[in-house]
Amino acid sequence: MKKTQEQVIRRFYKQFEQERYHFLAALSGIEESREREHYASLLLYRLLFLAFLQQRGFLAGNPRYLFEQFQQTQEHYGPDTFYRHFLLPLFHEGLSKAQHTPELLVRLGSVPFLGGNFFAPHAIEQRYPTLHLPDQSFQRLFAFFDTYEWQLDPSTSASGTKDVINPDILGHILEQYVNQQQMGAYYTHDDVTSYIARYTLLPYLLQKVAQQAPESFSPSSPHWQLLRTQPERYIYAELGCQTELPGETAQEYTQRQARYTHLLHALKVGEIHTFDACITHNLDIQLFVLDLLTVSFPLQLVRTFYAELCQVSILDPTCGSGAFLFAALNVLEPLYEACLCRLSGPVAVQQKYDLLKSIITRNLYGVDLMEEAIEICTLRFFLKLLAQLQGVEGIEPLPALQQNLHVGNALVGYVHAPATYPNPQAPRELDYALAATYGVNPADDEAFARWRASHQPLHWWATFPEIQQQGGFSIILGNPPYVEYEARKFAYRLPRYETAACANLYPCIIERSVQLLAPDGRQSMILPLAAFATRNMLPFLRGFKRWFPTSWLSFYHFRPAMLFGGHKIASIPTAIYLARASGPERRFSTHIRKWSTEQRPALFPTLVYSPVTVNTDAANPHYYPKFGHASENAILAKLLRQETIERYLSPQPNQNCMYYRSAGGLYWKVFINFPWPYHTTSNKYCSFQAPYHRDVFVALLNSSLFWWYYTVTFDTFNLKDYMLFGFRFTYPQDSQAVEALCQLCADLMQDYRHNALHRRRGQTGSYTVYAKKAKPIIDDIDALLAQHYGMTEEELTFIRSYDLKYRLGSEEQELLPSR
Repeated sequence: MKKTQEQVIRRFYKQFEQERYHFLAALSGIEESREREHYASLLLYRLLFLAFLQQRGFLAGNPRYLFEQFQQTQEHYGPDTFYRHFLLPLFHEGLSKAQHTPELLVRLGSVPFLGGNFFAPHAIEQRYPTLHLPDQSFQRLFAFFDTYEWQLDPSTSASGTKDVINPDILGHILEQYVNQQQMGAYYTHDDVTSYIARYTLLPYLLQKVAQQAPESFSPSSPHWQLLRTQPERYIYAELGCQTELPGETAQEYTQRQARYTHLLHALKVGEIHTFDACITHNLDIQLFVLDLLTVSFPLQLVRTFYAELCQVSILDPTCGSGAFLFAALNVLEPLYEACLCRLSGPVAVQQKYDLLKSIITRNLYGVDLMEEAIEICTLRFFLKLLAQLQGVEGIEPLPALQQNLHVGNALVGYVHAPATYPNPQAPRELDYALAATYGVNPADDEAFARWRASHQPLHWWATFPEIQQQGGFSIILGNPPYVEYEARKFAYRLPRYETAACANLYPCIIERSVQLLAPDGRQSMILPLAAFATRNMLPFLRGFKRWFPTSWLSFYHFRPAMLFGGHKIASIPTAIYLARASGPERRFSTHIRKWSTEQRPALFPTLVYSPVTVNTDAANPHYYPKFGHASENAILAKLLRQETIERYLSPQPNQNCMYYRSAGGLYWKVFINFPWPYHTTSNKYCSFQAPYHRDVFVALLNSSLFWWYYTVTFDTFNLKDYMLFGFRFTYPQDSQAVEALCQLCADLMQDYRHNALHRRRGQTGSYTVYAKKAKPIIDDIDALLAQHYGMTEEELTFIRSYDLKYRLGSEEQELLPSR
């Protein structure tokens, strides 16, 4: 997004929250706080929708329809009558009913029948017939609306000096708003949702076509000739850029050019001839597929592709306001157009509405626990459709999306019909049966109602019967909520999940998604990096490797910049996984990506996946390695042949001690052989058995080799003992090696003490170690360790230079204030 657009979003978001606050304060006739908040938001969503319609002239041909009707209502009926005398009739009768009486036409003017349920009487309106809002609330709101130019078509530029609000911008605003309301939800940028949608959906579709016509996709197939004859076309421009990218060092530029040259050669000689290889090598797969459809495929293959396109089902089980569903829609739309262009001619402008309507109702499915999120998602889809219309005469009833978008708990409910269930048409009976498994008596109406309200069960096979018949969803995408789960304190109780031991909701969401996925389906999500790097997530990681034989993981730090944005700060390292439910066992990963804001546009185009071939660490199986170079497999394999440090620990404290901290240090982890000068809750120490000199371990753990190991195996922030003492190092039997490491440790400690910074503020203080100033000593330690582990010169060079851009450009070990 352009900066000016971000400024518009921030300004509108702030004003939107203020208007919602005033609506909420002025709303009367409803006491229950949650329903008050919900209804205030629903009213605003409806009026936002109408702001776009009136601008296009769809409401009585008047771009100031709402404000003028507000004035006329005050003139005819007096003050504080707009809500009940005009707005409710407009919603419930004018926009929701096909037939308009002469009296209604006089009152409302010519307004379109929109159908759907968005403007129909809501359950809250039916439960609270005395609901009321004073005119002042609407006067404020319409004055706020009037400070913007509302454009249904995102491609239309501003016609005046006002900031433009279009459906895409409003989508960003409402996505941030709903994530602000939902616990554990974060705003996901377009580049993230687009990347996940493209590299999940497109390989799936191509694989389905290849299953029906395998001979068309042999390595010598003419379709792969596109890659061989026009290789530059399918490599992202950012990777091949001949000048340094923003924020790129000379070394990074050289490495990127080397990758580009290698990839260009691989394409020219035909080494890349599988769809999964397009993911691994990060080719522009969307452009490749569109070229296949428009240039390379014969009509029969286009028909096959189109048939698969019509059948693909895409689910976001915690969809929020629909960010991932819209990303999928943006991938599907040009595919449909390319197929239809070949099969029946170009898609006319007036056919775009029908095309998008068919995609939304045929291919896209979403579930969310929050009714407000589903309302926003519905609003966004409706605006997308109406943006295709050229005039009011083209308006037809909006599609009913109740079959596609559902309010419910993705984690609570039956995936498949119980064997004893007699009537698939009576889901209420399913609720009774499920409630009984929770110890709730269905005959106790009050207890059952409380259970149903707190658990919001959703029975997948009854909710999406056509998907059940197809064997499950083709594609599952999303960003599940990162919410700690403790049964005693939670609003609802989970059924049995093998990942429940992880004590967070997102592993359970993925486990449930596996149950919903077709046997040949693909699944991709963005998660906290800790999912693939901490011991408490072991049940999930073991399941992940079993559920998905083929996977690609990319990893992202939160410094200097973070993937998530919006108004909820999310200093969370993250991981994106792309995974297949079937296929050969193959694992790929990236190193942990770090970038500044100016580098964000090149973040995904320059992704580099490396194969992960090293065996799982039997003593420490908690991680999926974050490799960015194939040689890292050999380095880790050499480490895994050694003993764990744990073997050398003393069960009793003694003077042979090492001191460290369990938190802090984003670029260096510091270990010392003297006590910390100040106390903090993260201060720790360990003792070693008498024959094993602690200085050997102090030198070892200050090495760049350990920093590399820590980075590729752990969460990039904390320092847990199981990770630390799981590091592999067989104590040297060579006394000269021991003496050399001890001497380097002494040199290092002297350097640390000399350059350390003491800060005192009253009773608090901190002790900052500038480890980067001792880098020459640390390099010498790594040289000794390279001999110990049998590393090559190339591997040593890799370790010494690992992550140096950020390690040498930062304040390394800024320790927290202590007492």
